[in-house]
Amino acid sequence: MRKRITNLTIILLLMTGCVEREILDDLNIETGKAYDFVDENTIRGTALFPVYIKDGAIENRTLSAEAPSTREVLETLSRKSQQPLVRGSLDIVLLGEKMAKKGVLDVADSLQRDASIGARVFLAITEGSAEDILNGNYGIRGNGMFISNLINQNIKRRELPETNLHMFLYDYYQDGQTPYLPIIKKVSDDTLEVTGVALFDKDKMVDTVSPDDLFFFKLLVDKLSEGSHVVKLGKKDGDAEQRVEAAVTSIKSKHKIKVENKKDPVKISIKITIRGIIKEYTGKKLTPKKIKEIEDKMSKDIIDQSLELFGRFQEMGIDPAGIGQIQKHGVRGFDIKEWEKTLYPNAEFVIKPDVQIVESGTVE
Repeated sequence: MRKRITNLTIILLLMTGCVEREILDDLNIETGKAYDFVDENTIRGTALFPVYIKDGAIENRTLSAEAPSTREVLETLSRKSQQPLVRGSLDIVLLGEKMAKKGVLDVADSLQRDASIGARVFLAITEGSAEDILNGNYGIRGNGMFISNLINQNIKRRELPETNLHMFLYDYYQDGQTPYLPIIKKVSDDTLEVTGVALFDKDKMVDTVSPDDLFFFKLLVDKLSEGSHVVKLGKKDGDAEQRVEAAVTSIKSKHKIKVENKKDPVKISIKITIRGIIKEYTGKKLTPKKIKEIEDKMSKDIIDQSLELFGRFQEMGIDPAGIGQIQKHGVRGFDIKEWEKTLYPNAEFVIKPDVQIVESGTVE
């Protein structure tokens, strides 16, 4: 037994000696990256890396370079850096709005080909300059982690649908599915906010989902685990201005898409199941009748807004809900060209909400 332990120790020591050692203080470890469109022949890339100060604080530093391609940007950045740039800890990659409208596949493809970068790194579109956002000063844990946590929190606890590098590329390469990415905006030098979702046709941004529609968009493409929504009812008694509102929180949702008629016109049924709790109510008394009214109004809002969103998707020829993907797996001899040209633009949608208020909280 001792002999086996001795032999194992020797092998481990030999293996350790074969690994190239890298000291963290001798590296610039990237936590964020930004790409902006300059002109038809030039893009600007910015690398974000933290510098750890003696008292434990983090200083955000950036390095920028311009070149005709993503690959050349990386090479130029490396030549400018006094220490090796390492991308293995990348948390977030930001793409300026102008860059997104020109196409983002080159950036996404270069990221997936780098074995040191995880597939779950977040991609996001920025209002204005992506470089400007990286040059802010957010929190105490570094800008890369702050932006990553901002997006993750909005996915887990708010109305932002889940997406990352892997999911974006998966949707891009699928027939009958178009990708989407979050949009963030710099409010001040120390504040950011999520302002919507960017919709893509192939790899080009063609439209956006506003914050007001995010709740309904997520119902159609993802599921809620802890969402919230304000339901606006009729006006208060004797008050011509102020409406009665109910804040529904702790919303859990799931949806099921079913193609009921596979021939032209295709009929698509979407059942949306929602369970929530009323936390606030501005009316006089929350009776069972009022709760039913809130459920009915929420159902109507979901039907109206969902149909409006699908109308936009059909008009633009995009399919973030992946209806075509469902058809592809359910129809023998599926023709993607016929689907995109004729069947999808003429498809009829039926939205079937099942809304239940399971608790009325302390307002009852």
